[in-house]
Amino acid sequence: MKNISAYIIAGGKSSRMGSDKGMLLLNETVFIEHIVKALQEATIQNITIVSANSDYDFLNCNRIEDIYPDKGPVGGIFTALSHSKTEQNIVLSVDVPLISAEIITWLIANIDDEKLITQVKVADKTSPLIAVYNRNAVNTFEEHLKKEQLRLKMVVEAIPNQTIEVPEKWHSLLQNINTKEDYQNLIK
Repeated sequence: MKNISAYIIAGGKSSRMGSDKGMLLLNETVFIEHIVKALQEATIQNITIVSANSDYDFLNCNRIEDIYPDKGPVGGIFTALSHSKTEQNIVLSVDVPLISAEIITWLIANIDDEKLITQVKVADKTSPLIAVYNRNAVNTFEEHLKKEQLRLKMVVEAIPNQTIEVPEKWHSLLQNINTKEDYQNLIK
């Protein structure tokens, strides 16, 4: 496995869910723990959680707080890339508890070194929060933050990127759990 760091973006307000998504239970284990386990199974040792929530400290992972608070995923990814000591960084949102080591390994294997971002696409939807970011993208993130341009899709489009289609067999494992309804469907 190449030298790569992992960052779990867990600083969101979870406004649609009403509670911290990372601490929701799936099979008696909180979401974030499922994600950490998948990263560890993919042999990624350097795992950092981007969040102000100290409840995550039980995981014994690094935890850092946003440099620019309340700036959404753009702020979270900027914080991750500013903190990183490795060229490549896998970035995952805290609301993909079904992600597997197999998907993570496949994503890393498909990095195009000519691009600064490798994001996945499930059906017709790109997922810039299931992606690998080169540390060199940090300046573009900072420029957008300073201009209050906080739409992640716009930042990604301003950076050399590639989008890779996820094999259909994994589509169900990459669903984002954003609402109470999504959560109820997941735990059924």
